[in-house]
Amino acid sequence: MDFFGMIPDNFFSLLASKNKRIYLACIIQSFKTYETGSILGIEKKIIVDDLVNFLDNSSLLYDVEDEEDEESNPQSKRELANYILRRMEECGWIYIDVTNDYEEILNFSDMAIIISEALINAYPTYSETYDENEPYEIHANEYQGYIFTIYSLLTNPENVDYAMTFDLIYNYTKQLIRALRRLDSRLKEYINSVVETAEIKELMERLMTFKTEIYDRSYLKMKTSDNINRYRLTIVSKLEELAANEFAMSMIINDYKRRYSSIELATAKANKAIDEIIDVFNSIDSFVLEIDNKNRTYINSTIGKIKFLLSEDDNIIGKLNRILKHIKDSNEKGRIEKAMKLTDSLYNFNQVKIFSGGNSLYAPRGSYTRNYNQMLDIASELDLPENFFEQFKTTYNEIEIANYLDANMLDNKLQASDLINYNSDNLTVLMTVYCLMFAANHEYEITILEKNIEHKRYRLKDFLIERRV
Repeated sequence: MDFFGMIPDNFFSLLASKNKRIYLACIIQSFKTYETGSILGIEKKIIVDDLVNFLDNSSLLYDVEDEEDEESNPQSKRELANYILRRMEECGWIYIDVTNDYEEILNFSDMAIIISEALINAYPTYSETYDENEPYEIHANEYQGYIFTIYSLLTNPENVDYAMTFDLIYNYTKQLIRALRRLDSRLKEYINSVVETAEIKELMERLMTFKTEIYDRSYLKMKTSDNINRYRLTIVSKLEELAANEFAMSMIINDYKRRYSSIELATAKANKAIDEIIDVFNSIDSFVLEIDNKNRTYINSTIGKIKFLLSEDDNIIGKLNRILKHIKDSNEKGRIEKAMKLTDSLYNFNQVKIFSGGNSLYAPRGSYTRNYNQMLDIASELDLPENFFEQFKTTYNEIEIANYLDANMLDNKLQASDLINYNSDNLTVLMTVYCLMFAANHEYEITILEKNIEHKRYRLKDFLIERRV
């Protein structure tokens, strides 16, 4: 049976609807609760109660108007939980049996179990009730487990079944490559998001998410305590010894003979497999260097974008950006005609008659010299405030940012809202954001808080920076 014969036609419709985020979160939450039940399933009412509690503590909203089913209009979280389970059943994610005692027993379908596991492995923190002790938690630094397992298999003298050992090593190496590629892909997604994001609030929230999901759990450990180079040289040397061991290679080739038609082909495939693994570990340094570059690119791009948005004032660029953003937002709301009529009144081009070169009355201007005397040239001679030149400062080094962070920390903590208020100037906002950037690239804890920071020009999410002591 092919893939499409195994799943209903509307199986993925929940993840394609406008309420897809709440559906996905509820699918993952239901599956995690389902896993705690017996092998025969779990009572539906237990899942309902758990979903009600999940929805009560979740910020995800369900939009009735975006739902195709016009009859769906849940009036409470319990009705919403039951409706979501009904939709999951209609789409083939779950099926419900009724026992002789009229109890409803819920089970996930075969395909739903496979896909739910994949969803949790791909993004374990999607559920807002995510618990680090859950059995399906897989961090982005899972590759460290693969590397240490490969190292242990190769260095354990009791592993004399070379065929089985090498098969495990080869499979773990493939898993390692996939995990590293996923890390690389996540970094690319973060870099691309900088261009697509136009709000300071969103940029800062993504930076804090990056700090939690990528930097702390993966990148930092890869560079420090779980450095891959601790095991790489030993792994490569042990693989080379394995390739030179005739008895070990004969066992591996005999195992490959079960999959390939001739001894020659089995020998070639076995040798190629060992060479591939050696190449992976020999080239891992270049991959780590690429990860370094992507990490710096993301941090620098975010800094540049936030700095641009903070410095955007009532100049021509700022006005044009606001006009274009207004047109874009109006277009998304179906009000493009009204927006265009409004912008038509913002400019007026006078008609200019074009004369031919022979009849033109234009006379070229005389030569002139540029006046290089600027206000800043003589500023030192004037009685100006001490902070006058701060507004012209374009860059800040890490020492200045670290000093600013230290100066404003209280008990090794800094909360953004303690510095930024409604009337805060751009410099304060900029330096607070720089502190966030600095903390995101060093060993600080960053927590996104629920409250928002009210500022006259910016929409910011409050955050807490804590020094690890």
